[in-house]
Amino acid sequence: MTTRLLMMLMAAALFTAPACRNKKLADSRNVRTEQLDTVHIVAAKPDSRPVYRGTNPLPNDIIHTRLEVSFDWQRSRLNGTATLQVRPYFYPVNNLVLNAKGMEIKSVDILELPVMMEATGATLAVTGDWRRRDDASFKYDNDSLRIYLGRIFDRREVYQAVISYVAKPDELQSPGGSAAITEDKGLYFINPRAENPFRMPQIWTQGETQSSSVWFPTIDSPNEKMTQEIFITVDDKYTTLSNGQLVSSEKKPGGLRTDHWKLERPHAPYLAMMAVGQFEKIVDEPWNGKEISYYVEKEYAPFARAIFGETKQMIDFYSKALNFPYPWEKYSQVVVREYVSGAMENTSATLHGDFMVYQTDREISDRLKSTAVVAHELFHQWFGNVVTCESWSNLPLNESFATYGEYLWYENRYGREAADEHLWYSRQGYVNSRQEADMIRYHYRDKEEMFDVISYNKGGQVMHMLRKAVGDEAFFAGLSKYINDNQFKPVEIHHLRLAFEAVTGRDLNWFFNQWFLSSGRPSLRIRKQYDEPNRRIVLIAEQRQDLSKTPLYRLPLLVDVYSADSVRRVPIVIKQRLDTFFIPFSSWPQFVNFDSERQLIADLDYERSTKDLVFQYQRCPLFIDRMDALEKLAPLINDSLVFQVFRAAALSDKNATIRQYAISRLEKTSPSYAHDLKDLLIQSFQSDESGMVRGLALGALNRRFLNDPQVISISDGAFRDRSYIVNAEALTYQARRDPSQAVKSAMSLQKEKGRDIIIAVAAVYANHGGDGHIGYFRESIPYVSGTDMMNFCMYYARLGARCGMPGSVLTVASDLEAIGKGASRYTRMGVSRALKELLALYDQKEAALRHKTEGSKASPEASRHLQETSDVLAK
Repeated sequence: MTTRLLMMLMAAALFTAPACRNKKLADSRNVRTEQLDTVHIVAAKPDSRPVYRGTNPLPNDIIHTRLEVSFDWQRSRLNGTATLQVRPYFYPVNNLVLNAKGMEIKSVDILELPVMMEATGATLAVTGDWRRRDDASFKYDNDSLRIYLGRIFDRREVYQAVISYVAKPDELQSPGGSAAITEDKGLYFINPRAENPFRMPQIWTQGETQSSSVWFPTIDSPNEKMTQEIFITVDDKYTTLSNGQLVSSEKKPGGLRTDHWKLERPHAPYLAMMAVGQFEKIVDEPWNGKEISYYVEKEYAPFARAIFGETKQMIDFYSKALNFPYPWEKYSQVVVREYVSGAMENTSATLHGDFMVYQTDREISDRLKSTAVVAHELFHQWFGNVVTCESWSNLPLNESFATYGEYLWYENRYGREAADEHLWYSRQGYVNSRQEADMIRYHYRDKEEMFDVISYNKGGQVMHMLRKAVGDEAFFAGLSKYINDNQFKPVEIHHLRLAFEAVTGRDLNWFFNQWFLSSGRPSLRIRKQYDEPNRRIVLIAEQRQDLSKTPLYRLPLLVDVYSADSVRRVPIVIKQRLDTFFIPFSSWPQFVNFDSERQLIADLDYERSTKDLVFQYQRCPLFIDRMDALEKLAPLINDSLVFQVFRAAALSDKNATIRQYAISRLEKTSPSYAHDLKDLLIQSFQSDESGMVRGLALGALNRRFLNDPQVISISDGAFRDRSYIVNAEALTYQARRDPSQAVKSAMSLQKEKGRDIIIAVAAVYANHGGDGHIGYFRESIPYVSGTDMMNFCMYYARLGARCGMPGSVLTVASDLEAIGKGASRYTRMGVSRALKELLALYDQKEAALRHKTEGSKASPEASRHLQETSDVLAK
């Protein structure tokens, strides 16, 4: 290795030696420089420094992508023709390199215009007729398509690359993924051969991060921007969805139809999308003449407007708040099965996983779980789609904004209480993760690492602190300037800083350096004293974080000082390792609320007495004030004063989450509080407006007072409650004490299709049912997905083991096999586990029968079928 390296270095030296002095120098004005392949010499000792992840270079720029696609459902393949209109970005080029993963490239043609084009603003005027170059060629290797153009093009010229190809997503050698996006096959065929009678065949795409190049050749980089049109040919029974406007829909011979979708404004390739299936399209009221629509399975069509019904109001709110009207041709949302992430903000056509949004009307009455994800993906239509991070290192410019977009909508629609609750949940996700990294990261190992609690949860908190640092008016003015100045362009973090500096007239490097370009958070120790001779409060703030890893922070915040009849708000700025602040105050304050806006991400050591914390819960107004106080008081739950505070919180706090938290702590009180606990739980169950709180109160009653006649009566009556959560809790409790009655109760709930109640009924039948309950499982399969499907399959397997007829277990095994076909790997894993358990239970049953009656066997055919099916799915 060393000898070879030395020879390569010597050869390189010969090629770079200076020319003879008497040689005439070439006239550089008459020489056209061609791009050459480069030989990289690898050092003998690997470089241990972290790899810098900069912005991808763009030798070429795709102006427009035209795709013509059809599908081979039997082989899960796409047949396509891509016509890319391209120009050199700045420097002359003689080749075009495209990402094209796992494809069969059938042909490549290069077309040129005989006339030089002139640039007009950001576009080129294209005139004349295209003609094919006969000297173009291509090489396809390692998922890279290199096209040799036949000559050098400069930036005043446009050429077209026409590529005929076959995309084979299911034949990729090593589809990767991450915690956020579990696979990166790009193009997904779900139940393509209709082997699963419980799932609608469908096709959908997932482009982020760089997987659009699995289904069409492109420059798969977030800093690329292109307009787009797609011609999708499908059987006429299918509905299609893509970016932009449906321009035409043309019937074709053989029962086919071609839909033409066109996006007029540029976006990044990872935002291109398709969805195909027998969806019901629900059209809502338009926004400013632009279509708002929802694509769902027919079972959920009656609930689509309730699931997505705030979409129009969200569009209107964001458009006004940003002073930038929603820019795309329409806004559609489609719900698909076996999705590999939560949702994806494809331009003008967001895609949701079914487990994120599908709900029936009674489930919605318990809690509408789609609000946050709908707001998040919609806010991306501005932050991520109009302005796009130029590299994955800058991903927070997409995800932190979208996360904070959730807060903004909650605040606008439901008020600050709900918004702060949402903020608190997000903050807990970051703090409890114990993960730390720079927000803007240029040295990650894999781009998928960027999709984490730093980019999402912490990023949303940082946006909130930026708002508090500059004030509301400047915050929204800064956002408006940022998006208006950079519309339809790639951006990096400094674009955001410069926009806010231009608006505020302030240098904001301090904020961006400590929050966006560094990792960690402050660790603060706060102590207060009262200086009676000078009639002032002394507040001492110490930053205790490790300064070798984490910055010394500048922290502007507010302190509220409470007296008997007033509250005084004082702004302070912590800058030093140790800061002391003097607040004039005529007497001992009743309470000093540090960071009274609850804006700060920090590990806070602020000593407060029990009396202080009770005051904080009762008098401080914000959700986080009250939740923080209860969390600090929880270890003292058996103190009589604290018990009364929690009792009041459980029964009368305005926030359902706080009422739930109070009940969960009260359930753990000592037996001496049993009488009071029972009374307050009954009161909570009978009077609380929230089904989630009622369900939690009923569960606490059932666990603490298992055989109490009054509790039994209350729980048995809970089947009349509208909440599925309450029904499920009542059924679970009944199954523990009276299984036969629980089976009867379960039968009365069989028509209900909410997942909470389906799983509860399935559990009862799995443990106490038999052959007659197979039909319930089969009818419920279309309503179950996500992690619920894993539990559901296990319950179905246990029911099969309980069945007396051999044909029943074969039905269960066949259904489980069908569920696993064409499903995500997590569903397949759940099905495989369920089949293995069914096989084990069935073998036990067979052994018991043999022992009981010599020579009897349950069913060799069933046992063999179970083993074969389990082996296939395990692969």
